Amino acid sequence: MAEFKGILIVADGLGGRPTDTPEGKTCLEAARTPHLDGLARRGALGLLDPIAPGVRPGSDTAHLSLFGYDPFKEYPGRGVFEAVGVGLEVHEGDICFRTNFATVDENFVVTDRRAGRLHEGQEELEKALQGLKPRSAPDVEVVFKASTEHRGALVLRGPDLSPAVSEADPHEVGRRVHEVVPLEDTPEARRTAQVVNDILKQSYEILKDLPLNKEREAKGLPPANILLPRGPSTVPRFETLPRRYGIEGAVIAAGALYIGIGKLLGLEFKQAKGATGGLDTNIRNKIALALEELKTKDFVFVHVKGTDTAGHDRATRRPRPSSSRRSTTPWERWWRASTGIAPISRSRGIMRRPLSTAITPRTRCPWSSWARTSCPMGWRRSASGRPNGGVCSASRAGSSRCWRATTTGCGSSEPNP
Repeated sequence: MAEFKGILIVADGLGGRPTDTPEGKTCLEAARTPHLDGLARRGALGLLDPIAPGVRPGSDTAHLSLFGYDPFKEYPGRGVFEAVGVGLEVHEGDICFRTNFATVDENFVVTDRRAGRLHEGQEELEKALQGLKPRSAPDVEVVFKASTEHRGALVLRGPDLSPAVSEADPHEVGRRVHEVVPLEDTPEARRTAQVVNDILKQSYEILKDLPLNKEREAKGLPPANILLPRGPSTVPRFETLPRRYGIEGAVIAAGALYIGIGKLLGLEFKQAKGATGGLDTNIRNKIALALEELKTKDFVFVHVKGTDTAGHDRATRRPRPSSSRRSTTPWERWWRASTGIAPISRSRGIMRRPLSTAITPRTRCPWSSWARTSCPMGWRRSASGRPNGGVCSASRAGSSRCWRATTTGCGSSEPNP
């Protein structure tokens, strides 16, 4: 039994830069966050490199590192985390992929990598793809399950398969879907590359004329007309958190990746009512469930995805609830999140052991660059006592891209942005 209990809250992508808002503030500075401010005043604050200086922290590798695992040695690839997170059963020898529903034209040129971030219709898309069968390898079983928004997971099960294949996703709009090629000169890699290429073409044939997509096109929405697999991986054998640290814990999240990481590391998944993985998630319920779980467990990991989505979409402002007459406020989810985490401030006496709470963004996904950066994470206290995102004077001078993103050191004596 651990000597104290802990909550790790990852507000994904929350860190920003002063160029993110017209007022010259980071989104976190501009947002109203009284309870976060209170926790900051009572606690210790600092900066950390989730993986290493100058290394951009991916969602999967950064979380492994936050839990004490070396991603340079223990990272299996992202696909298996997504597959486990959506509830698929995986076995040794399976090849797992994360997937995007995307939009392509008749020439397979990508026009939207996320098909407009789907808010409905995932069940119909998933059902349509249950008949996937690679023509080049009929003995390979294909298992697909949709996740939140445009995301999903794909598992290939059969003989002579390999994760050593490239990705189909070009990661840019306006470019043609990549042909998947083997990354090793082996029969297994060549066979797997052909299987994935078959699935790409077959998914387009199935989805392009789906009634759901015809309806989306009629409404001016991008159709989800292709499945783009990426992040191939095999099934890892991790030393679990209970075995490594002697703690029992839970994961509370909506995104499949984070659920999968938690489950593979030995945490029990708990579903919070209203947790969506988007900006409309119910943070209050997540925190209430975390405190309830801490009555019987040592540790709870709470993941919030909406802040990361806002960064990727350059959505610095979101509407307040309709009852408010004020038009907008930066990153509306954290205006509400500040209230959502209030129960932590009142949790003294609930637990039989001391409670330690850690809150980190995992990565910066500033509006000004819309992509993750390699800058250190964490909060530090400003002169007013408010967490200010750890902004250095070089960033405040107007740079929209910290030079540490391309080097492993910073010339400033202050914390990096």
